[in-house]
Amino acid sequence: MELLSARGIEFVEVTAEEFANLGCNVLALAPRHCLVVAGNPRVRVELERRGARVEEFPDRELGLNMGGGPTCLVQAVLREY
Repeated sequence: MELLSARGIEFVEVTAEEFANLGCNVLALAPRHCLVVAGNPRVRVELERRGARVEEFPDRELGLNMGGGPTCLVQAVLREY
């Protein structure tokens, strides 16, 4: 964490309640654009406060019941900038 902080990476603390709701499972879609599991308002607010555009994914049935969030439900894609 010290190395990342030294490089300007900010961290969002996730409460135990939002951790249980996969609040720490954030999928980067593009720079400052991400996908989070719906029902984690504190995580969403903190990401938006840092300038991110946040999309929500209703992960109740597939993700939470099966133990996977947005990052587990996608395949990596190579993007060119």
